[in-house]
Order: sequence, then C-alpha cells, then structure tokens
Amino acid sequence: MTDQAIENLTMIDVQGMTKAFSDLVVLDGIDFRVAKGEVVLLLGPSGSGKSTLLRTLNCLETIESGTVRVCGELMGFSDDGKRTPLSEANIARQRHYTGMVFQNFNLFPMMTALDNVAAGPRHVLGTPKDKARAQAQELLTLVGLGDKSENYPSQLSGGQQQRVAIARALAMKPEVMLFDEPTSALDPEMVKEVLDVMLRLRDEGMTMVVVSHEMGFARAAADRVVFMSDGRIVEDAAPSEFFDNPRNERTKQFLSRML
Repeated sequence: MTDQAIENLTMIDVQGMTKAFSDLVVLDGIDFRVAKGEVVLLLGPSGSGKSTLLRTLNCLETIESGTVRVCGELMGFSDDGKRTPLSEANIARQRHYTGMVFQNFNLFPMMTALDNVAAGPRHVLGTPKDKARAQAQELLTLVGLGDKSENYPSQLSGGQQQRVAIARALAMKPEVMLFDEPTSALDPEMVKEVLDVMLRLRDEGMTMVVVSHEMGFARAAADRVVFMSDGRIVEDAAPSEFFDNPRNERTKQFLSRML
C-alpha cells in the first residue's frame, strides 16, 4: 500500500470510470470510494453493472476511461499520465491487493480443501509448502472447516465449498475482499453459514465490497448500500436511510419489488 493510501485510509478510489463492450456502455462515469474497514453492498437490477464494476477493481475488465486505484495504486496502467497498459506480470502483482469470491466456487476438484487454500501462496507467492499448508489450516479453521481439510470439493456441501473459496482468497493476504453474489448458487439453508463468515471478516476490520441481494446482510453488516441502474450509481446511503427513506425513484421501484 502506498503512503498516500495509508494516510487517507482510502482503499478504493474510482473516478470517472467508463467501461463498454463494443458499443454497449455498461459503466458510465462511475465515481466510487471505499474507506479502510468499510463494507459496501452493491445492489441493483440484473444488467445494472454491479459485477462489472467489481471486476474492474482487480483488472479482470479493462476500462475505457477514468481511473481505478486500489490501495493508492493505479490499476492496469502505468501512473505516468500516458495511460500505458501494464504487463500481465504487473497486473498479477496488483491483484494481490484484492481477494475475489465468485458465484461459483471454482475449486480444483482433484485437490483437498487444504491444498486448494495453500495453492496460491505456494505457486504465486513462493511460500514454502509446509508454511503454506499450516497457514491454510488456520484459514480453514477461521471459516469453520478445520475438520474438513482433507476433504475433496465433491465431499463438501455448497456452503462448505464457498467457505473454502473464501479461505483461498484470504490466503493471498488481500487488503480488500470482493464478493460477487457469493450466496446466489447456494440452497437457502447454506446461505447463513457463508454470511456468518463474512460477518466475522467485517468484525475483524476487513474492507469488503459485496454484490448481493441479501437484504438482511445489508442491514446487519453494510456501512453503505450503493444502488446501480443502467451502468450508473444512482443512490449511495447508509442502510437505514437506503431502505427506510430512499430518495431516487428508481431505487423506490426496485425496493418495492424486492421487499
């Protein structure tokens, strides 16, 4: 993290960011900031740009204009005013700032839970095998799966697999955790066990940006709810204000259907 980011305690700073797929503009002039330790929930209808915004934060999508800074570092481009794209090696280094958890768990099916979590530190960070496995065991214990370390993904429930995926993301020691609808692929009874892990991370001060329609989690854990529509941020408020006194008409229509 840069000295400036530490001083300002700003983990994410997006300014004037635009993203398009061919002629379709999916993010239109996004301004978005997240402070250290904040939990921000991205909410909005399908196609509003939530997941695309999340993916731009770790360079999984290339932006057309504007800037994305994570931990004070300009993502995807050299910070020389010339907008020169970074090499894949430098982009991979920048992704260490963020840990991302997807809808689908994307675990390696032929690896145990322990080896899934230890793989990143071993092969990307160069952590010695024994140390990586010891750290992986600690993280599995953190997410409530300390007794499942030798199980393969096929031997785990969906909720357990997603918790392994969270542990795997944490193993890279990210400054920010990004969650893209982490409970959407789960049966209802498995949702709570994943949300409980996310609440625990919140309590430990982890900065998180979460795409989700879990309204209970938004009220219980989020510091802010950011509502998106047609590629733009149309409302940004504390949960109590957002749910009880929304200002934007589009927000009111969305909430009337959701609630």
